[in-house]
Amino acid sequence: MAQNAKIGALTEDLIQSIVKFDPETNRQAYKHAKDVAKQGLRAHQYVRTNQFDVEASFNGLDEKFRVLNRDDLADALDKRIKELQTVPNKWIPEYLSLLLQLSDRPVENSQVEALDLLRPPPSPPPLTWAEIVADDPYSDEEIWKDVDYAAESSEEERAPKIRGGRGDKEDSPASSIDKDDTFDPESCVIAVETDAIEEITKAQFWKARPEEDLQKIAITELQAIRETLFMLSGLPTSLYLSNAKNGSIRVCQKYNFSHAITTTIEDLLSQLADIGRDLYRLRQWTRRGSSLPLIQTFEAAIKARLGSYDQYLASLQQKYLVPDTPIAVSLLELHHEVRTASRPLLQLAQLVADIEPLLLVNPFAHLETLFDRAGIAQMTLEFDVFEFLSKIFFECLQTYLKPIRKWMESGELGTNDETFFVFESDSGSEVSSLWHDRYVLRRGQGNALRSPNFLQPAAGKIFNTGKSVVFLKEFGIYGASLASSGPEPKLDYETLCGTSSELPLSPFSDLFEAAFERWIENKFSLASTVLRQHLFSECGLFRIFTVFHHLYLSADGSVFQDFADAIFERMDSRRRGWNDRYLLTELARGIFATIFVSSDLERLVVRTAHIKDHGRSVKLLKSISMDYALPWPVMNIIQRSSIPIYQQIFTFLLQTYRAKYLLQRVAWEDFTRSNDDHSSQLSYKLRLRLMWFSDILRSYLTETVIALSTQTMIAGMEKAEDIDEMSDIHLKYLARLQEQALLSQNLKPIHRAIVSILDLCIHFSDIQAKVRLKDLTAKARLERPPKSPTKTAKTLSRRKSFIPLVENLSSDSSDNEVHPDDYNASGEARAEEVSSNTLTQINEQFGRLLPFVTAGLRSVSRAGAEPVWDMLADKLEWNKPRDKF
Repeated sequence: MAQNAKIGALTEDLIQSIVKFDPETNRQAYKHAKDVAKQGLRAHQYVRTNQFDVEASFNGLDEKFRVLNRDDLADALDKRIKELQTVPNKWIPEYLSLLLQLSDRPVENSQVEALDLLRPPPSPPPLTWAEIVADDPYSDEEIWKDVDYAAESSEEERAPKIRGGRGDKEDSPASSIDKDDTFDPESCVIAVETDAIEEITKAQFWKARPEEDLQKIAITELQAIRETLFMLSGLPTSLYLSNAKNGSIRVCQKYNFSHAITTTIEDLLSQLADIGRDLYRLRQWTRRGSSLPLIQTFEAAIKARLGSYDQYLASLQQKYLVPDTPIAVSLLELHHEVRTASRPLLQLAQLVADIEPLLLVNPFAHLETLFDRAGIAQMTLEFDVFEFLSKIFFECLQTYLKPIRKWMESGELGTNDETFFVFESDSGSEVSSLWHDRYVLRRGQGNALRSPNFLQPAAGKIFNTGKSVVFLKEFGIYGASLASSGPEPKLDYETLCGTSSELPLSPFSDLFEAAFERWIENKFSLASTVLRQHLFSECGLFRIFTVFHHLYLSADGSVFQDFADAIFERMDSRRRGWNDRYLLTELARGIFATIFVSSDLERLVVRTAHIKDHGRSVKLLKSISMDYALPWPVMNIIQRSSIPIYQQIFTFLLQTYRAKYLLQRVAWEDFTRSNDDHSSQLSYKLRLRLMWFSDILRSYLTETVIALSTQTMIAGMEKAEDIDEMSDIHLKYLARLQEQALLSQNLKPIHRAIVSILDLCIHFSDIQAKVRLKDLTAKARLERPPKSPTKTAKTLSRRKSFIPLVENLSSDSSDNEVHPDDYNASGEARAEEVSSNTLTQINEQFGRLLPFVTAGLRSVSRAGAEPVWDMLADKLEWNKPRDKF
């Protein structure tokens, strides 16, 4: 019973491997196939040798030989077993079983050297002309001896030719040596094989006519297989009807099988027709043609796959129509083989149908779809589809890599290449804006980059590499020395996934991203490295940053203070040409000559602009600006739009220096000259608070904002890979400076309040100058005799109580603008009263502006997460608890 159960199980497995359908779906057909198989098995009286047991025995012998240190014997046995497997013979298991039964202690009695006796003797060496000449030498006379080709042979060698009558003509056809050059045409006629004609006529089932009108014509499975293979190859058939207009294929209903159910055969043929329909539409699409190289490459790849598929169909035709060995003709088996082999092509046909309308607007839609479908096939463990689509993807990608390679290696673009995402926007742009204006990225709808999705992460690096090459060409240093020393990394299926027959473990997208990054790095690193070195060494990028920090950002406070003081002295002198740009330029070059080299000094220019008269206000300093002529390569990093921000910070620093400059000119002795104690105490307080405010503000700008941000910027520049990153770092640096220096648009109210406080410093200085002028005028009146009033004195006495500051009245007041002649005795009391009231107004104004500034700083600090603003607010409110006035 156990043997019968084992045979039954093996029989069921055999049937399922042949018929390829589930027993549950067709029980009757499965039972019939099982009965036929059992009847065939019962006819055998003797059981064949189990080949698997024989193979296991030989494997055990091999292992035994190796354990007993007889590797030579095991290798010899393994070699001959493999040679025997190449011989087609069904009785090999019996032969091997017999040898196993005849073996007697092979480890002890076997000798590998005895195998040499079985080798055939070596074949003799080939005969050479030297050996022939040595055995039978010839002389020169024999070589040049004339030969009589017309000589007749002897009667013993050849019988005389007899020309006969018609009987001779029947034996052999006439030759050209006959007298009349004629021959019998009947001798060329081959007898007709009537059996072959009957077989051909019988095979042409499409010419058969049914006996009745509604009766179907019976065909064999072999004929159906032949028609199916023709249909799959795209050829017209009788069993399948095709429509060239819509690409549909259907089964002709007038044929059936005499040995199968009609509905079953129709369903099977319909499935084969569906496969042929998709393949037929795919063939039609490849015949249309396209003018774009990207799509032409895709079409060529599809045609190559269709050609391979046609070769596979030809091998099936040979298998069924001209078999080497007898095989079972089964349409069901053909359906299984065709469906398995056609699955990748059917996936490709569906892909083409999906992207066909998209290719009109997106020429690389097939690349994106192939990339996505390959990843999906990998996730669904369809290795054949994954390998099929991946290889097509890499073949099409090579065409798209050509413009990328040309751009990254030579900085050139193709003519009217709409498929590449880089184009030349302004060929006539200046070299100073070459990096930012000449070339731009091509974008489509919704500002999306016009490139395949899988390349967009690397598009920026590709773009910058080409611009770096163009930059080097402008420098004149582009040449063969920039060519990559190593070979270009391959970007194909074998490089990403290897040659294994298993799916890679890593996602296809990750594998491609890593491989494409290596491909780009091979071209990017060299160009970017050479460009960085040239910018740092030849163009002096960091030296220019140092110059800017000294000119605009007061990196050296003592030199900047000397320059500011020189400007303030000219402003306070009230001379007409104090703001002459030529004189200011010479003044700046002379002061900065202590820290700059001559080449930098020649690039330095001070400019002045005519602005609205702001009177005695720090806003007047906006008319002074510093210009430094940058070399064009550096202008691609420090752009023109950055210079106004430097000017804003420069003006803000000058304004703080101006306030401190005027407050330092107010001496403590000036406060004791007043007879009003309240005014004296208020003056002390205001000078201290205004001085503290200007010092804190200047310290905040130079140490907290500028120094720390500059240090971070320089560190980032040293690590930057290309100009794009350098420019981005510099723009972020300026944006941070502008934000923290309270110069951004959203911080304008706070900045205006700070400027108003700085103006209070100037107003306070003017008030103290009035008091000092009153005392000096009184002393001068006591020391000189009285004079009769003149016209000028009478005119001055009618002037208003405002008293301008004098210049060069004493060594302590050399910077003031008050003239003694502008003051008279009748205005002394009124001036003292006005000074006291003005000090009170300055104090009240300062008391309103400072809380507004500190409250605004704390508010924006909480909103913008900038702790430096909160720190500045704390420093500005240092005396708030002690404020008793």
